[in-house]
Amino acid sequence: MSETDIDNRRKTGEMFTASFLKKASPFYQFLFSLGFSLLVMLLAKGIWHSDEMIKYGGSFGVVFFVMFNPWLSLLHDDNKKYFVQSLIFYAIIAVVLYGLIYLWTGISFSNSMEVSITLITTTFYMVVAFGMMTALKYLFIDQSGGGL
Repeated sequence: MSETDIDNRRKTGEMFTASFLKKASPFYQFLFSLGFSLLVMLLAKGIWHSDEMIKYGGSFGVVFFVMFNPWLSLLHDDNKKYFVQSLIFYAIIAVVLYGLIYLWTGISFSNSMEVSITLITTTFYMVVAFGMMTALKYLFIDQSGGGL
């Protein structure tokens, strides 16, 4: 193989470093999760008149944000900034969606085991997953900017 071929080869994982996923900041993830959940919650309140669907729609937004946010941190350079932004947006989305659930249905942490468990497990998952992703990043990712 010639030197130009070697220089032009992509490193493993490099296809993701230039993808649109790299542009998925915590803010855009927050907007997507919040928007989709609000749409489902408004449909559940206005059309379907279902308290259960309001609860599940709000919980989905929190879970969806927390599920993918730590994994996408692998694609970003500044871990500290990404983590702080993620925690801020996690707190905002949890307060907004669970607040709407409470306002529209009366379901709160004190009277719903499902809501309490969802909040506890998503918080635990977010902390543990960020720890794992940070460890993976420092152990396995090539710091030269070429991917895994």
